[in-house]
Amino acid sequence: MLALAAALVLGGTLLAAPATSVTPTRVAAVQVSAKAPGCMPYKCWAAISFNTETLRSGWTQNKQWGSKKKAVQSAFAHCKNRPVNEGHRDACKSPEGRKAYNQGGCVAVAWRVKDGNLVEWAVGKSLGPIVAQRKARKAVRGEGTVDSGYACPPRRGR
Repeated sequence: MLALAAALVLGGTLLAAPATSVTPTRVAAVQVSAKAPGCMPYKCWAAISFNTETLRSGWTQNKQWGSKKKAVQSAFAHCKNRPVNEGHRDACKSPEGRKAYNQGGCVAVAWRVKDGNLVEWAVGKSLGPIVAQRKARKAVRGEGTVDSGYACPPRRGR
């Protein structure tokens, strides 16, 4: 009985205590995640620009994930400026052309080469890199060698 009375008194005290928490102000997206400055995790953009002559790509660079426009421009510029694409910069394809971008997930590019020549290339998208590559590779089936690459934006907990 004494324990019941103590519980009621203690419970009443806890229930009567004023709330001391303060409603947080709106947090800027840049403050949300050090791994994804400039965007909210799972809302970040990733893009790939594919070079059809060197078969090398450019992808969205750090701090450019916040908008589709920035992600696309960053990937295109990265493709054009990579040393491996020197002399073939004009062969970089804008991510806009084949919609090689994705928000909150990964984007992959797969290509098929036969007799040393690029036959075709395609884009795949998914939440993760494995499925994105699988989708891209499925679109370029045929004779020759198929290869792929992917880009994913940062996510919380990765």
